Amino acid sequence: MISTETSKDIIVNGTKVTCYSDGSVHPSGSWSKRTFGYKNDKGYPIVVIKRKRFRVHRLIARAFLGVEPRDHQVDHINGDKSDNAPSNLRYVTKSQNLRGYQKVNGRSKYRGVYLKKDRDKWCVSVGTTLNGKHKKIHIGYFEDEKEAAIARDTYCFEELNYPLEGLNFPDLFVDRSKTKPQFETVKDKEENIERIQTQIEMIRQESRVLSYRIDRMMEQRKNLSEEKRRLKLILETLSV
Repeated sequence: MISTETSKDIIVNGTKVTCYSDGSVHPSGSWSKRTFGYKNDKGYPIVVIKRKRFRVHRLIARAFLGVEPRDHQVDHINGDKSDNAPSNLRYVTKSQNLRGYQKVNGRSKYRGVYLKKDRDKWCVSVGTTLNGKHKKIHIGYFEDEKEAAIARDTYCFEELNYPLEGLNFPDLFVDRSKTKPQFETVKDKEENIERIQTQIEMIRQESRVLSYRIDRMMEQRKNLSEEKRRLKLILETLSV
């Protein structure tokens, strides 16, 4: 079997460190061994190099993604802190990195969704930062709470580069995240937020919402067929 593993060398604390594509590292020296590191109290794998501790994911990112840009952090795309493969890492701003930890608020059980009482509908709006100013983008109103949550996830994933752990239904997007390219540049994509506030972007979101509606209609059709069959049996019994 041919190995597809790759490695790159970097200098850390005056020591050559070999970083591997499986997320492990190997500091030079006969005393050292290749390792994935031990976990600290926050769950991040740590490696000690000349008595100084380093987070493994930052070393892997430096080796395979380049030097960490100013005011950026290393993000685990799938939310797993122990998965330090280069394909699971990317440089993001602090605000982008915090998106994965958004909490559920209000009466809805989903993130980014709240009940609009005067309309008796579920509303979706997403907060973001544009040119240093906080701004809320209104996505729309929905009859169904889950439908609203899927619309919110679609917008956040496709347009705002939310990580999977920042979504209500990450399983719906996991296949797409594997083929989604890394940031083409480290420039914050939120600078182009005005461009995405058009009807075209809203249509993109509707594809996911329509899929959910079709599933609901198929379930309703199944129930009606079952009810029809039951009534038919009753009529046959009465006619005997």
